Amino acid sequence: MFSREWFVYVFGRWILLSGIAGAIMQVIIADRLGIPTFPAFLLNQLILASVFWYVDKYIFQRHFGAVKEVFKFPRVRGKFTPEHQFTKIAEEYSEFATAYKKNPDDHNKWLHEFLDLSHAVEMTERVLKENGADVNAEFYKIVQQNKAKGLYESEGS
Repeated sequence: MFSREWFVYVFGRWILLSGIAGAIMQVIIADRLGIPTFPAFLLNQLILASVFWYVDKYIFQRHFGAVKEVFKFPRVRGKFTPEHQFTKIAEEYSEFATAYKKNPDDHNKWLHEFLDLSHAVEMTERVLKENGADVNAEFYKIVQQNKAKGLYESEGS
């Protein structure tokens, strides 16, 4: 918890940026503009929250890699439907299964097909998101269900 990154966040983001920016904003809003203290404080917090929403979103995006949009493969050009992707996944799986069955002990013989399958699945995730599916919420739900079943290794192992 008390890593270098934590200290930078606490002292840099919270104390320096929020604390000093908040104090300066309070002086400007209350003293310079003559707005009473409590409404000035609420306005100050609203303005800072609006700015720091984007700052914090950027900062924490790195810490929630499991749900952020990080794809290994570039997006394939074109418009695709879930039905198209289903067919693509079936084709890629068939190629992978054939290659694997020929040489299950030699991953070099089937790795390419496995990664093609992975690419098709990843592309399907993109297509679903582009069509409005809340993939991240479903991902989170699955992770929580699997944690409850004790399927994951404990953290730190």
